[in-house]
Amino acid sequence: MTSAAALTILRRSSAGLPTRSRGHLLGRFLTCPFLPILDALPRGGRVLDVGAGHGALARLAVEHGVAAVVAVEPDLRKLGGVLRHPSIAWLCGFDNAVGGAFDAVVLCDVLYRVPRGERDRLLARLVTRLKPGGVLVVKDIDPDRRLKFAWNVLQETLAIRVLRLTLGTDQTYERRPLMMARLERLGLVDLTVCAIDRGFPHPHVLYTARRPAASSRPNRR
Repeated sequence: MTSAAALTILRRSSAGLPTRSRGHLLGRFLTCPFLPILDALPRGGRVLDVGAGHGALARLAVEHGVAAVVAVEPDLRKLGGVLRHPSIAWLCGFDNAVGGAFDAVVLCDVLYRVPRGERDRLLARLVTRLKPGGVLVVKDIDPDRRLKFAWNVLQETLAIRVLRLTLGTDQTYERRPLMMARLERLGLVDLTVCAIDRGFPHPHVLYTARRPAASSRPNRR
């Protein structure tokens, strides 16, 4: 999928939504590298999208070959303007509102709003939602990219405290070594981390890790 194709999908899918929702989706697409996240999701698989927002990632995922998405979003204001699709099931709530097993679980710009002391517990719960061999995908912001990070904090502060586009007020970002250590403590394998911020104003970083298959041994790198 190209960026132009993805933008066309979102524009057509959001045609009947309120102007505010359409504007939010457009801004989200222009500032977030969705394509590398989509490439990390298993085609034909079932995906849990935690903190799905208006559903841009979920909508693009089903076009990219994902069989079904369960999209969970706690903000009732956003649920009135989400992208509907027969392959997307929407739930209002947090991660513990969902049961069952998934081929992938994705957190896209969610973890920085979770208090540090609760992150291990959240990630551990999400790992239990993965089938053996399933992949955890986390898109976050890298605080060590100083210039881009400063711009990100300024924009996020405006979105949270002035425009009130999202719930809560805190934003705490995780450095790469700390995040990788969290994933290792969960016993995940095939850990990867890469910058996906080329051409974007924010220091986007993508983590992937797999729940071991029953017969496999950890292979950390």
